[in-house]
Amino acid sequence: MFLEALRVGTIGNFCYLIGDEDGGNGVVIDPAFDPDRIMSCLKTHRLNVTQIILTHHHFDHIDAAAAIKARTGAAILAHKACEPFLRGSVRIDVPAVDGAEAAWQGNGRIEILHTPGHSPGGICLIVADTWLITGDTLFIGNCGRTDLEGGDAKVLYKSLGRLKRLSDKLIVCPGHDYGSAPSRTLGEEKRLNPALSAVTFEEFLAVP
Repeated sequence: MFLEALRVGTIGNFCYLIGDEDGGNGVVIDPAFDPDRIMSCLKTHRLNVTQIILTHHHFDHIDAAAAIKARTGAAILAHKACEPFLRGSVRIDVPAVDGAEAAWQGNGRIEILHTPGHSPGGICLIVADTWLITGDTLFIGNCGRTDLEGGDAKVLYKSLGRLKRLSDKLIVCPGHDYGSAPSRTLGEEKRLNPALSAVTFEEFLAVP
């Protein structure tokens, strides 16, 4: 199983490709801005895309979802709390269920965690017990903002607390390239990220 990160757009977004292997089934996570480049990478790996997974509803994570669906026929998976915010041609085909696995027809396990706070429908994904795809819930060195529509600082603090209970060995794969590195282990984030090391909600609110 492999994971490839594509940096797309002008604000450091990451789109992730996951596959069994070259020529196998695959998943596209948060496709945005550059559907032609995303499709080119899929063709390079000869992936049969069975699902498009959206970590939340913000435009910079779903901008190319309809185009990728049209070209691959893949179903769009997102949390139902995204629905009130989705506009245009993006529609949820498969609702994301907290604690369930994405039925992407591949060999690797993709577990869904509902982690609201940045947005009501925010999810994180544990992929093959190796990678933790965090969307805008957790960045390298910080976390997602809560001042956008549907954001809630107390809810995000609780979601981050849930992530803190996961294995230190997981590799954090964020939704944006905002940190000192594109990815880092969750253990390192627990030690170095002030949004995770905050002991109280008040300390969390004080994180710049």
